[in-house]
Amino acid sequence: MGFRSAFLAASLVAAMGFSASDGHAAVLTGNLTADNQFSVYISTSDSVLGDLIGSGNDWKTTYSLTPTTLTSGTYYLHIVAHNLYGSATGDNPDALIGQFSLTGNYVFANGSQTLLTNTTDWRASDAPYSGPQPASWFAPSGTPKGLGANGDTNIWFNNGNGAREGIAVNAQWIWSKPDTTGESYFSTTLTMTAVPEPSTWAMMIAGFLGVGFLAYRRKSAGPVALRLA
Repeated sequence: MGFRSAFLAASLVAAMGFSASDGHAAVLTGNLTADNQFSVYISTSDSVLGDLIGSGNDWKTTYSLTPTTLTSGTYYLHIVAHNLYGSATGDNPDALIGQFSLTGNYVFANGSQTLLTNTTDWRASDAPYSGPQPASWFAPSGTPKGLGANGDTNIWFNNGNGAREGIAVNAQWIWSKPDTTGESYFSTTLTMTAVPEPSTWAMMIAGFLGVGFLAYRRKSAGPVALRLA
């Protein structure tokens, strides 16, 4: 490798590196629905509801989140689902279903940039019914109950003319078991992945330049003559 080639390679690495280290921003998108209404929030604290980024009021319709930029630190996706038929003495399944995606240097609780509703990567709890905009929020800590996948035969599939469009068929309908309040809280975590610090990129660039310089010196020196004894 010539010195010029090594320098160009190091410059390219530097550009990519500093772009990555400065480019902490990521974008969250998603498609979802709930029985019967839902509101979606993004927050930097699991104990704070956060900013509204989506809502819907017809469980047969798939709704899309407003694309949301994440800049630094840990975020929490908070969803409040409401069953419009109110409290009941038995289970009142204000169920949620959806799929979510991330770009940039963020991942969901499953370590991937794609997340479906499931009983592993979400937390759920029921709460006193307070209407579409809850007056208070507490971090859900329970494990959701699965009520069948989008492509399975279940009450939503049968009554809603099949699977919800725009949502993977293996996404699960989930809710907080048991729920007699008509309102469920759901939460999942979005974490920023590690990005090399500027000092790390500087060391890598220095290494590339060093390799190129040694190659240049070796080429300039020409072949070494063999000495015979």
